[in-house]
Amino acid sequence: MPRKSQGRILAVCAGRQKGQAKRNVGQGQLLKNFGLSGDCDTGPSSSQLVISCQDDQALANGPVGGWGLRGENLVITLDLTGIPVGTRLRSQDALIELTGTKGPFFTARVLLPGIVTQGDPIIVE
Repeated sequence: MPRKSQGRILAVCAGRQKGQAKRNVGQGQLLKNFGLSGDCDTGPSSSQLVISCQDDQALANGPVGGWGLRGENLVITLDLTGIPVGTRLRSQDALIELTGTKGPFFTARVLLPGIVTQGDPIIVE
């Protein structure tokens, strides 16, 4: 089965304190070389964002308790399994680059700033 090259953003999650669950804020500003504005885990590192990949049909309403409980910043409907580090994803003006994996999640850094909003398309470039 071919990998989807376009999906959508199911949630944009931010947290105010380290060690606590993030909450779906619906929209956020991605800052170049920093991460998601207002999130406690941002900063100039290679893992500025944590991305979770979910099935669009099965999880459209989110898990019990909501998105962000496991520390993810972006929940998307793209299957990134097997996609190499360095792959770039675009949503509107924002451009991010995959930097690695963190358990079932993917880490990324922000190359170009922009607003990301729940429901926006996200594509592999």
